[in-house]
Amino acid sequence: MIKLRNVSVKYHERQILNKINWTIRAGEFWQLKGPNGSGKTTILTMINGDNPKAFGQNIELFGRRKGTGESIWEIKREMGYFTPSMMELFKRRHTAEEMVISGFHDSIGLYHKASEIQKHVANEWLKVLGLEAKSNYAFVDLSQVNRRMVLIARAMIKHPPLLILDEPSTGLDDQSAALLSALINKIADESQTAILYVSHRTEPDLKPQFVFELIPSEKGSVGEVKS
Repeated sequence: MIKLRNVSVKYHERQILNKINWTIRAGEFWQLKGPNGSGKTTILTMINGDNPKAFGQNIELFGRRKGTGESIWEIKREMGYFTPSMMELFKRRHTAEEMVISGFHDSIGLYHKASEIQKHVANEWLKVLGLEAKSNYAFVDLSQVNRRMVLIARAMIKHPPLLILDEPSTGLDDQSAALLSALINKIADESQTAILYVSHRTEPDLKPQFVFELIPSEKGSVGEVKS
């Protein structure tokens, strides 16, 4: 599904990545781990963004070679994505249910009349989160961890082939981080979606099948697979 072959990246005179080889297959649960500055963001933006460093590299996304005419929107349709900074985008007083439903439209909030099927699916997700009693609460009034869980459900609402979670537990206390990890483990166990969890540390309660660790060196970070 995602293949990187001998991917090397340099910014100015600094080598960031050195011959990265990595394959993510359908349904796999990966953690991408490495210290700050090791190249995690570079890899991530080559997968889910329009990083010019990706062009000319041997990168395959969803069965198609990167740089063969695909649009960034075609790529993003195959992915769900969450990072905590997204929460700053959602300031209006939409309900938790409306926030999950907005994932059907990839919108910041809900500006379309929801169908009964969409409402049903959203409420099934809120049950998974243990938040069905808060479906009509304003999203902005929920706790920090509950808002993150709602946005992860929003990212999953269309059952994307790949879910990318970029430092999702940053700033959470241990109990909240464990709650978030439990949700992610459940998604991994009960869905066909591949998960890419990006973090600079080992997450105590997370249960990835594999870890791809970036190890910095003077010649750029190299990758090592751990299971």
